[in-house]
Amino acid sequence: MLIFLSPNIHPRISTRLTRARNATNGTLTKFLLSTLSDESNPITRSDSVHVFSTATGHQVSEGSRRRHPEDRAKKINVQRAEAATPEQPQVLVNVRCYINGFLADTTDLEMKRVIVSAGGTVLPVASNATHIITSQPLSASKTQHFLTAKSRSRVPYVVRPEWVTDSIEAGKRRSERQYLIIKNAGAKNVFDMLQR
Repeated sequence: MLIFLSPNIHPRISTRLTRARNATNGTLTKFLLSTLSDESNPITRSDSVHVFSTATGHQVSEGSRRRHPEDRAKKINVQRAEAATPEQPQVLVNVRCYINGFLADTTDLEMKRVIVSAGGTVLPVASNATHIITSQPLSASKTQHFLTAKSRSRVPYVVRPEWVTDSIEAGKRRSERQYLIIKNAGAKNVFDMLQR
């Protein structure tokens, strides 16, 4: 049986505990039960760090898991408010980005920090994203999914990371057309028609 002692345990209990350690398990149990109401009892009045073993099957709930998304959103909003600087233009407001794979000349953590500091939101999944940031072409299945989506209004722009940095440098949101990785050949715009 292991007993973890609090650093500020009462000397009387410490002496009695030392004697009890040398005794049998029955004596130790009697001793611990007789001191439960004592203020310096290391079991009932411990200020040490509690460690729970999952090997025995005894688990302690850390609160409701249903509240996790709300708690996470609150924490992110606080971090966003602390990270916001008045000199940083908020050019990516209402932009929801998903970072997919490799980013040339930067890391995904740095890109996430830049997007958030410019007023954008970084999503963990691509389903509600307005922009997908990547430096390499998407896989064939992802490309087909985006090009054949039923709702064309919800198809995200798949752009290079330079779109984010150039938008911030320009102080306004740049057109995604120059930075697209997936270009739909079936969709023509007025600019392409007039160039012929």
